[in-house]
Amino acid sequence: MKSWFLRLRHGLLVLPLVSIGLIGLAGSPWAQPRPIQFDLFRSRIQDAVRTFGNHPRFKDIPPERREEIAEFVSGNMLFVLLHELAHTAVTELDLPVLGRREDAADSFAALTLIHIKSTFSDRVLTEAAKGWFMADRRDRKEGEPVVYYDEHGLNQQRAFQIVCYMVGADPIRFKDLAAETKLPKDRQESCAEDYRDAAKSWGMVLKPHLRAPDQPETKIDVVYGEASGRFEITAQMSRSIKLLEPVAARSAELVKWPAPFSLEMQTCGFVNARWVPATRTLTLCYELAADFVDLYREYGIKQAESRPRKSKRYGRAEARSAAQSQPPRP
Repeated sequence: MKSWFLRLRHGLLVLPLVSIGLIGLAGSPWAQPRPIQFDLFRSRIQDAVRTFGNHPRFKDIPPERREEIAEFVSGNMLFVLLHELAHTAVTELDLPVLGRREDAADSFAALTLIHIKSTFSDRVLTEAAKGWFMADRRDRKEGEPVVYYDEHGLNQQRAFQIVCYMVGADPIRFKDLAAETKLPKDRQESCAEDYRDAAKSWGMVLKPHLRAPDQPETKIDVVYGEASGRFEITAQMSRSIKLLEPVAARSAELVKWPAPFSLEMQTCGFVNARWVPATRTLTLCYELAADFVDLYREYGIKQAESRPRKSKRYGRAEARSAAQSQPPRP
């Protein structure tokens, strides 16, 4: 009888960017490794930095920091995209969720990136975790109230949980991150159970929705909306990097979705990202990417220059403009 872990690995194939193909059932076409494509994402980031590096938006950023900030922003946007894709899967596939949906969405994004197992994907996930620490420092500096009743966890909780999944998956591979974030030893040990529980749960609920080879792929459109002003460079770089295309392609290839939907980047008028079932649209706002730029400039570059350490934020993003009655956070 196949172990739950083998079934889990088969189910995790639906995580959209796992281009190397995770180990699945013996003899299954799903188990065959595929050429890793994730590092192409990094090369497109490098190309975009060379192309747009002299834009006025980056004029006060040292040249050696421009690629860092591009990776930070792209990586955090990718994490948000996967987080929102989890919400898409829960609603579209009618998946059960035990606990808070936002926690489950974070675990989906973290597991996806953990299982890619490339140096760059590890760095993307590390920056996503560190970004939550940056967000916490910014909120405290700006006097943002702590919303204990929010559907999302607190910034530091979300940061440490991402680190916990990473350490739980591979304590050797991520030991430096555990030390840097000062994750206690006893918590590092219990993280293995957190990881196993999350991985087993996602594997089991996703497995029934794998697309069979003879089934047609669901159409998933990719749209980059127009942008102007300070968001124009964000739109240009997002198109150049092709942030949305790999997720759309792998999701259509691996999952039997009930109906077409679209992945979009748009000017929203506020900082956010969201899945809207009524319009079947997953939207990342250009304002969110710009907010990540500001976050890294203030709490990444400056801290790195003062000491060799840095740390993200997204879902809390719209809290900065919550007074405007905006849609819920990612």
